[in-house]
Formats: sequence, C-alpha cells, structure tokens
Amino acid sequence: METLTELVLNTEYAGMIITPSIITRLAGGSHARRWGLVNRALQSDEFIHLKRGMYLLSPALSRMEISSLSIANRLAPESYVTMESALAYFGWLQEEPMLVQSCIVRGRERTFRNALGSFEYTRIPVADSDFYKCVLRETLPNGYALVASPERAIGDLVYDRRLKWEGILGLCAALRTDVSNLSEINTDDLREISLIYRSAKARNFLSRCASALDGGS
Repeated sequence: METLTELVLNTEYAGMIITPSIITRLAGGSHARRWGLVNRALQSDEFIHLKRGMYLLSPALSRMEISSLSIANRLAPESYVTMESALAYFGWLQEEPMLVQSCIVRGRERTFRNALGSFEYTRIPVADSDFYKCVLRETLPNGYALVASPERAIGDLVYDRRLKWEGILGLCAALRTDVSNLSEINTDDLREISLIYRSAKARNFLSRCASALDGGS
C-alpha cells in the first residue's frame, strides 16, 4: 500500500474528497515530494483522480459507499443535480442516465470524466435568487447532495431541450417515464418554477403541463 494511502486511511478523510491542502496537512514536505506521493497512489489505483486538485481514495480501500450525486456537487461549486439524473434519483426513470447532469449558476459549461463516470454542467440563466428554487438537500451515503425536485428537474429539461408541448403522453415519452409518476407533481410548484425561465416557450409549456395535470387541456 502506498504511503499517502496509509496516511489517508488512518484519518477521517478516508471517504472524503482529498485536496492539496489535506495532502499537505497529512504528508508535509516539499511540493515535489507530495506530488510524487499522489502520483504513486494514482498509478496503483489506490487514488481516483476526479479533476485537477481533487482526489478520492478508492472505495475498495475506504469501504465506504460514495454517491456520484454528492461528487457532482463538489466538482462544480454552486451547482445542483437536475434533469434525468434528478428524475432517476427519485425513481422516475426505467434506466440510469449515462452521465450525471447538473446546473451551474454561472461560468462556462463543461464535462468532467473520471473513474466514477461523466459529469455534465449546464448553465440555465435565471436570477440568482431563483437558482435554488425547488432544489432539495438530500442525505446520501457518506454525505449529501443538492438535487432538483421533480418539478424543477422537468422545468430545467424543458428549457434546455426546448421541448414542444405535445400533451402529457408526449412529455412522458420525452422523459422516458410512466404517466403515473406525473401524478406526484405539485402543480403549484410547477407554475412557480415556470416563472423563473427567460424562455416564453418554456414558461408556456410548464403552464400548460400544470393545467393538464389539474384536469384541464
């Protein structure tokens, strides 16, 4: 077992994201020495490289369950999990998405790929005061994550995909979900969410969806 791995295993950082400041605290020494320790841990697959300056001890060694949703929050500050990834978390989809989708409040869109999967970050322009509207703090194994409610996840997806209203069955087809799941939607929340988007098409879609779920057309 590599030196840095042993140092991490003996601390509370075993199931946490490991940053350069943590490595400095544990290992000390020069920058070159610390980088050598990190590089050896990576080459031996005892460390996972998440992105520049972020690492994770292999779950096989830490024996801790790591949620990709909580990792997604950490890879990009001021983000939350949304769209199909959030709907899958709430059990709405029949299959797991190939990547973890998140929204960011500002900055450039990007995708991170590492041993835990692919993490995509989309910027949906809304007012800062509305960014976390109907976003939930969910307790997960060994941490937590900010996850869009089903209503917010649908709103973000409608905006991002520029969906055209084709009725409830059309929405189910677009979401790849069963119509019974839509009965769980809080239509008041859906109407409130519709107001935060700058797209008139998205606002109209969500308003018509809420009306249809309430028994309208």
